[in-house]
Amino acid sequence: MIKFIFKMNLPVFLALVFVMTACSHTTNTGKNDSASTPAPAADDPSSREIVELNQVVKQNPPSSKTKKAHLELARLNSNHNNHRRNYYKAMKHLEAYVNLENSAADDETLDWLVALKEINRLSREIRQVKKQLRKSNTSRTALTKTNRKLTREEIKLREKNRQLEESNQKLQKTIKMLKNLDQRLEEKRRNFNN
Repeated sequence: MIKFIFKMNLPVFLALVFVMTACSHTTNTGKNDSASTPAPAADDPSSREIVELNQVVKQNPPSSKTKKAHLELARLNSNHNNHRRNYYKAMKHLEAYVNLENSAADDETLDWLVALKEINRLSREIRQVKKQLRKSNTSRTALTKTNRKLTREEIKLREKNRQLEESNQKLQKTIKMLKNLDQRLEEKRRNFNN
């Protein structure tokens, strides 16, 4: 039974890994911000078709035309030939399509939606890891600077300590000489008094 389940899920898993690997070079910000999205290239038929279908979705109330437009937008936004693919937008359009289908979506469409959601989740995780990496690099740089500063201060303190030790030795010699001188003076004074 376990082998059967494993064999059934293996193609889906491999397809997901293939999609993730093949599309790892693309940027998927996970944001649907039309202000930051560059205008479609004039020679890119996918971009022109996406713009036209977006107009259909905006202008038409929920209908079969809108439903088909959402499905086609999901396909175009996740198409391997689209150099500006956006898995987040594909997921949103596919979700809208499934919602308009009123639970009549086939298993393949639902599998596609699950794969897009997983891609979106992994993209968010990758962005978080990159953000943490930038923070850790910033922290590492700050720690490196602090470490260099402390190393320079340590070198200065060692030099100062060495100078103080030399000065201390000289003072100990002077004290020893003064004690000897004091003893001789004390002896002379005793001898002189006797």
